[in-house]
Amino acid sequence: MRPRRTEGRCPASPIALALVLALALAPNPRAAAEEGDVLVRAGTVETVEAGPLSPGAVLISGGKIAEVAASIDPPEGATVIDLGADATLIPGLVDVDLPNGVSGPSAEVTREVTPRFSPLPAIDWSSRAFTEALAGGSTAGGIIPSSDNVVPGLAAVVKTAGPPGEPRVVEPDAGLVISVCSDPASRNRSRTRPDSIYVRQPTNRMGVVGLLRESFARAARGVDPDPDVTLPSDGDPYEPLREAMAGGRPVLAISRTDYDILTVLRLAGEFGYAPTILGGHEAYKVADVLASARVPVVLGALRVNGPYGPERTELAWNVAGILHEAGVPVALSGGDLLEQARFAARFGLPREAALRAITIEPSRVLGVDDRLGGIAAGKDADLVALDGDPLEFTTAVRWVMVDGTIRFPRPDPSQPQED
Repeated sequence: MRPRRTEGRCPASPIALALVLALALAPNPRAAAEEGDVLVRAGTVETVEAGPLSPGAVLISGGKIAEVAASIDPPEGATVIDLGADATLIPGLVDVDLPNGVSGPSAEVTREVTPRFSPLPAIDWSSRAFTEALAGGSTAGGIIPSSDNVVPGLAAVVKTAGPPGEPRVVEPDAGLVISVCSDPASRNRSRTRPDSIYVRQPTNRMGVVGLLRESFARAARGVDPDPDVTLPSDGDPYEPLREAMAGGRPVLAISRTDYDILTVLRLAGEFGYAPTILGGHEAYKVADVLASARVPVVLGALRVNGPYGPERTELAWNVAGILHEAGVPVALSGGDLLEQARFAARFGLPREAALRAITIEPSRVLGVDDRLGGIAAGKDADLVALDGDPLEFTTAVRWVMVDGTIRFPRPDPSQPQED
């Protein structure tokens, strides 16, 4: 689960132990990444796309992966990090829906249809949420506008760490987000004082679907945007919907119940967009339909309590396993990705699929699989060093590397470092 903040001198602190290991195994890693090549050796390297290497080695140069093989001779002057025979090196985890990270509201709630809205200007790059995600092995992920709107806007992909003052945006436009759920209607009212912006449609699921269909139809007709339902901006505010219908822009649909998921598919057939389901709590009920339509599902964080979420969806332990068995591409999201993959594997998701669900599959959903989600030459050197099997509950994170530099644990400047 997410690491808890510790106080005082606690010899059993997992962060303190990880810090000692990182300093011992990777002396002065920041300088090494900036000044020359880095060679990382491990008992197992999970490349994800090309299968595991046991043993394995990864050569890093200029923040990118230069070579991956069972054995690599270090170039002259390279820093060598030998993790040991029991250690495992995996790609940096990718979370389609990074928790928090945004200062203030993550949607333009004054209007229901805001296709060009981006949450990027509201990101707090120093947010604790990024630190916690990094500590758990997540090196990148999506910033998704919240589901308060029928069309909340555009998703973005960012790194969870990087040099101070330097941009950490991987992809500012990773897809159009739509809400096919009860969320947009939850705060609107039709019978109350008319001095509130929330005296408007939609007030129920039928209204959500109606407004969404109207927006796609308006975009298809190319008529002037309705000032009552669109966000004024430079350019055509309906352009993202038009691009989605033309196949040039992915659509991330926030839906949890089986009937809302079927609505997403019905609208996709009507308007021609290619959807990915975000949430998918009851996707197992329509797994065969999703498989036939070749629609990926990004599952929300698994909870151990009873019916959960805004819509009190039914709890099922093996949603990921059922979807995978049906042939549906599955990704996990919502934080604590290693824990989620371990639980998913425990309840039925095959090992290889569990690793893919937190690495390459979310990268494909976000359209950044050419850079993230695997260990291969040319990809970003985003790596996670573990002291054992990734899916064992007792396995701990040693360190997390982003763009060739170890960013977690942070080296303590007060402690001596080896040359």
